Amino acid sequence: MKKKFVLLTILLASVLFQAAAQNFGGDPTQLRAFTNSLHQVDEFIKRQNMGIDFADKESYTGTPYNHPSYLPGNVYKGKELLATNVALRYNAIADEMEIKESIETIDADAKALTKSPDIYVKIVNDIFVFVPYDGGIEGGGYFQVLTEGNKVDLFKKIKKDFSAAKKATTSITRDIPAKFTDKPVYFLVTKEGKFYELPSSKKKKLKVFSDNANLVKKYVNSNNLDLNDEKDLIRVIKYYDGV
Repeated sequence: MKKKFVLLTILLASVLFQAAAQNFGGDPTQLRAFTNSLHQVDEFIKRQNMGIDFADKESYTGTPYNHPSYLPGNVYKGKELLATNVALRYNAIADEMEIKESIETIDADAKALTKSPDIYVKIVNDIFVFVPYDGGIEGGGYFQVLTEGNKVDLFKKIKKDFSAAKKATTSITRDIPAKFTDKPVYFLVTKEGKFYELPSSKKKKLKVFSDNANLVKKYVNSNNLDLNDEKDLIRVIKYYDGV
């Protein structure tokens, strides 16, 4: 399956860039053709589904996605808009961006977006980029861009802990459904593209700021901020970027 995935990615690359050169002019027929070429040709989008049916939302709690439902978004190559108002959803378990032509399109027709560092998506207001590993697609993954600064950016890797379903062991207990728990990991990213994983501990997070740690600590305390709260962390990174 992995060899097939790599082969399909290579074959689709030329189709993708040819489609990008088109001027759709709002023509729904051309947009449909382009969107189809953008899809990764893969009939088994949930091949890493932990043995459960993601469509059966009653069988688990939490969500394997960034959002349970598809949301409207755009696909870009650099500054160029490739597809607009398509339906997108990030599958954190498979580390794939699922795409379908529109919100109204049935989920069974969704495919996985071709992975490329040149292509990023915007789902409502959230931006996701694909970052290769050691220059290659294999081993790379999607990250959400939380903020971009002059010196550093803050990226989030959406990760999920999975707990399998458990059957009731006695007549007075009940079945426990499978569960997906959010375990995001945050990274400081330099303009040279180096990633620095932020520790989970608040105290250890402060040490990441090295020479400016005291300034950042003072800012955090004076504004009653929590470094383990995403909104507060973004605010702190913006402050640090301006120091």
